[in-house]
Amino acid sequence: MPRYSYKAYDAKGGRLDGEIESETREAALEALVRQGRYALELVEGGGKAPSLPWWQRDLFAARRLSQQNIALLTRELATLVKAELPIDQALRIVVLQPLISARTRQVVAAVLARVLDGAALSEALSAQQGAFPEFYWRIVHAGEASGTLGPALEDLAHLLDRSMEFRARIVSALVYPATLLLAAGAALVIVLAILIPTIAPMFKEAGKEPPALIGSLIAFQDFLSEHWFVTLVAGALALTALIGLFRQEAWRLRRDRMMLRLPLISGLVENGQTAVFARTLGTMIKSGVPMLRALGVAADALRNRAMSGAVHACASEMREGGGLVGSLGKSGLFPELSLRLIGVGEQSGQLDTMLGRVADIYEAALQRQLDRVTSLLTPILTMVIGVVVGGLILSVIGAIVSVNELALQ
Repeated sequence: MPRYSYKAYDAKGGRLDGEIESETREAALEALVRQGRYALELVEGGGKAPSLPWWQRDLFAARRLSQQNIALLTRELATLVKAELPIDQALRIVVLQPLISARTRQVVAAVLARVLDGAALSEALSAQQGAFPEFYWRIVHAGEASGTLGPALEDLAHLLDRSMEFRARIVSALVYPATLLLAAGAALVIVLAILIPTIAPMFKEAGKEPPALIGSLIAFQDFLSEHWFVTLVAGALALTALIGLFRQEAWRLRRDRMMLRLPLISGLVENGQTAVFARTLGTMIKSGVPMLRALGVAADALRNRAMSGAVHACASEMREGGGLVGSLGKSGLFPELSLRLIGVGEQSGQLDTMLGRVADIYEAALQRQLDRVTSLLTPILTMVIGVVVGGLILSVIGAIVSVNELALQ
């Protein structure tokens, strides 16, 4: 279909530039009039939105926008829509926001172009090749259908903010243990790559066998240096096999089910996924998304495939007349308290409120568990690292002392 670029005035006399797709020039002019735009110039052959210079582009940008950029975009858009600005003007202002990334500005410009062509905002968002998650444009569509787009965008911004806060707490809880492991790894690399190769020739010159640990490490390094090509090929084949295994859906499902059975990890996974499910589903229901569609989207938001499959099965049972709590309870994967609270919400007609309460409870429960795990993990890691690295360093020092004794004899 031909594309036309135009310059026009709107109903208030504002100057507009944009593009529109239409079968003929006359149809394009009629479409602009229906949108309240009066063309001054209409030229066939409009192209894609101009790309940014290479120095302004986001290198290695993912297809989906980052949650931080989407949250900032949503907050700005919600404020402007609640101020009763037309969607196209709101998007023109948002695209000038200096805090969003260059990639986000390009996506917003593409959304604006589709809106100017007559598409609804939700339709324009869904057409951006996965830049926005499905729950996002589903909630926008529900807000458009009910005439509550501003509140729907506010709910979306709240959902994204809570999700980022939740993730930030998890990351901050794991920073110190990860730092300990990195420090231990750096110490091991220094010992293995610098100290041991330095003292190995001393034993050969003195004609004495090194200690068992040092000898094993020296033999391992000699093997790697003599058979580096075979080792490299074997490592590449093993890595390829692991990647292929991890990409198999059956293996991923088996792994996720196993995660729900491990004594310490199962509670973390269960609480975290329950919070994500409740927060996503509650926000979508509050915004007016139909229950079955909301369940499908909430299921896709879960990382654990076993729990995601249970929610999809719940949606299938509800199509046949089943209830939410009864269907979820059959899986045995969701905590009893969450099911009871959801049941109260169903009976009282306040399902979105109770789902929000469930999300709050299990986010707090996950935070407490993480605090306990990290408080236990930190001293355990410290002791293990001390034993491994300290034992290795003591072996090296002992070997150096024995070599010096030989030299003095």
